[in-house]
Amino acid sequence: MKKNVLKEKLRMGKPCVGLFATIPSPSIVELAAVAGFDFVIIDLEHGVIDYETMENMVRAADVHGLTAVVRVPESFEEAVLKALEAGAHGVEIPHIGSAAEAEKAVKAVKYAPEGMRGVSPYTRAAWYTSISPREHFAVSNRETMVVLQIEGVEGVENMEAIASVKGVDVLFVGPYDLSQALGVPGDVDNEKVLAALKKLVQTCLQNNVSAGSFAPTVEKARQLMSQGVKYVAYSVDTGIIYKSFKQAVDDIAGKS
Repeated sequence: MKKNVLKEKLRMGKPCVGLFATIPSPSIVELAAVAGFDFVIIDLEHGVIDYETMENMVRAADVHGLTAVVRVPESFEEAVLKALEAGAHGVEIPHIGSAAEAEKAVKAVKYAPEGMRGVSPYTRAAWYTSISPREHFAVSNRETMVVLQIEGVEGVENMEAIASVKGVDVLFVGPYDLSQALGVPGDVDNEKVLAALKKLVQTCLQNNVSAGSFAPTVEKARQLMSQGVKYVAYSVDTGIIYKSFKQAVDDIAGKS
């Protein structure tokens, strides 16, 4: 595994911007890399990306020096292993509500003694037995990122305990799911959601963890960074492409 550039930047306190990729294509990852994004979140929770395509998307990220994080489904343990064995530099795990769930997530990501990740030296992550298992275990534990999503009332209430779990790199507030849990579905600028985000930034600072969140617009991305969010997921590939296509159509028709 190569050095995790994203993890190093976040450790230094630098803001980083990525995007969610839901289109099952390595070309999307290459486009994100060429455009200059810091990372891509390959989304297995929403969308139709299968494991084989996910591995090829991770491979495309590696070619261009882009950090690949894989968002796994809520029932995450099998998907975590598949993502890491494909060579992903991190996993993003949704719907974390307690310290116990955070600890379970870390154990799924890390090899012993930090966790209990399944072991096989015959994977892409281990370069197909070309490096020693001991070296693979040590490098993977050091370089792999654990990103935990807080999207419910329980997670907000237990935020301090979750952030204190050893091995957590990023706490990510998912504003859309959280708005639904707080009784204001879709209103991501509601004061309840903004209060949770403020708590997130403060909690992460106190626990040496990076704060993360989602920005549907460029303006929101800038706002998040000004508030201390370091791991900024700017929009989704489908939304970005749609806006670009729509703008081109309107420009050609003289509508804008």
